[in-house]
Amino acid sequence: MLLTNIEQYLLMIHLEVKKIMTVGFFLVGPCIKFTSHLKTLNVMLPKITEGGSLSNILDQCMYCAMGIGWVGLDFRGLLPSLFEEAVLNLFSKNMNTAVENFQLVLDSHRWVPLPAVGFSAARISDVMPPSYLMEHPPLAVFVNGVSAAMNELRPCAPLSLKHVLAQELIEGLQAVSDSLLRYNATRMLRENESGLFFSLCRAFIEVVSPHCATCFGRCYPGGATLIKDAKSLYDGVGRLLAISSSKEPPKPVSNGEEKTTSENGDLPQPAVVENGGETTVENVDGRE
Repeated sequence: MLLTNIEQYLLMIHLEVKKIMTVGFFLVGPCIKFTSHLKTLNVMLPKITEGGSLSNILDQCMYCAMGIGWVGLDFRGLLPSLFEEAVLNLFSKNMNTAVENFQLVLDSHRWVPLPAVGFSAARISDVMPPSYLMEHPPLAVFVNGVSAAMNELRPCAPLSLKHVLAQELIEGLQAVSDSLLRYNATRMLRENESGLFFSLCRAFIEVVSPHCATCFGRCYPGGATLIKDAKSLYDGVGRLLAISSSKEPPKPVSNGEEKTTSENGDLPQPAVVENGGETTVENVDGRE
């Protein structure tokens, strides 16, 4: 419905341009009408929730502005700020939704081991979410949200917003990291539950963060580097994993292990069975 209304406005502009080119009257009145149409565009663009629709409307606006440029009414220079704001708001909204869904699933998650999930065929591309994340539902929900945000960004990704959108993604990852630290500080988990929680934290560092960087790199050349350079992003989670590893008890020594040498430096003597009993082999000097 929104797209239809905007198309109607663009059609009205195009018809007025034809009237101008036919009659050739003074341009003050049409300029005022174009200003009104741009204000309407500014109001309606934030209500669009699909990147493909934004891209389609931008193409039509650019075509229309280029056409009426023949009579001195080229308004292409007024479009970038309108669409940049719409793209930024859409991406920010999608990232906030991804973080909120992650928090909801984490709060209600039951720490029970899930069966390993894998596919026999190789991954189609490096932006396909790893199947390993299905073992960690909170992370899987977050990655799905990030993928949705990237899919809406790709059709209309202004180059001028590269660093701004990278910061939005970094803040989303930082919010997940802070949520994990807060969860660890406020929840009492059993030993087996703690192991699963730390496994999720390790998957966030080793799988989720690199995957999000790769996806952003598909939208912007060099974008992956901007995400990977934010090393302080998960320092808190990294320290948490280091502390948990240091608290692990040492493995007990197996009862089957034997000393390789005796106290006096001689090799241990093997035991032999003699008539159902156990005796030791006599030493060379005749002592038992």
